[in-house]
Amino acid sequence: MTTSKKAASLLLSLVVLLFVFSGCDSGSSSGGQSGGTASGVSSSTLFVPSGSGVTGAVTVSGGFTNTKEQMYWLAEALQDGGIIALAISATNNSSIGGYENAHRGGLTILRNNSTIRNRLGKLGIMGFSMGGGAVINLGATDGVDVVVAMAPYSPNTPSRNHDAATMILTGTSDTTAPARMGEGAYNNLPSTTPRLYASLSGKSHTYWMTSGSKGSEVDFIVAWSQFYLNANQSAYSVFSQGAGRGMTDYKFNAGSGGSSSSSSSSSSGGCN
Repeated sequence: MTTSKKAASLLLSLVVLLFVFSGCDSGSSSGGQSGGTASGVSSSTLFVPSGSGVTGAVTVSGGFTNTKEQMYWLAEALQDGGIIALAISATNNSSIGGYENAHRGGLTILRNNSTIRNRLGKLGIMGFSMGGGAVINLGATDGVDVVVAMAPYSPNTPSRNHDAATMILTGTSDTTAPARMGEGAYNNLPSTTPRLYASLSGKSHTYWMTSGSKGSEVDFIVAWSQFYLNANQSAYSVFSQGAGRGMTDYKFNAGSGGSSSSSSSSSSGGCN
């Protein structure tokens, strides 16, 4: 191979890697507005659903080196489901502690934002990778009613005071934050805490950073928020009746909030 051909091949490889690890598409800020900054948050975008009624609100973050744009796909889905979502970029986006600070700062932004002050209901925190480890670590924080951790990286053993309704989602092909990390956290949650675990068949770590087509996990996250933040009873059946499309190793326990159920699924498929 000539020197020029080797250079062209190397350049093409770098472009492909940049495409994958930047999330393929930075997403769209459709429906979003600047949320401002706070301690631990370098920037944020607020997604507010239409209407004027009180509704739940959540912070949403990525993980190592990620920015808020890479999680717009989830913030927009939550907005469409009637949940206020604040997508945040962490000031320190290279450590779990940095994301813990970012989610604390994000909650401050939500509580202090004048445009949603009369609509603000219960609060939740959602994160991917290091952000996922961070939100599990914050599950005992006062005023946090919902935790959603996607491919959580190296979370602490949950506190015995962790009482936020917690959903943990992993990927069976994730080698960066293997499924055992998320499942281990699920297994150590207090018995009284509402909790759900499922793994997405064949999905790797980078799946959560793309804004492309997603599967039933989006429906699960939105319904989880609608039920545990807004007491929307019709949302319960979405996540409580077994594994969604493309999910396996499904486990759900309603904790002290109602009857519990547990089942497993080895279904394959899903969207990407």
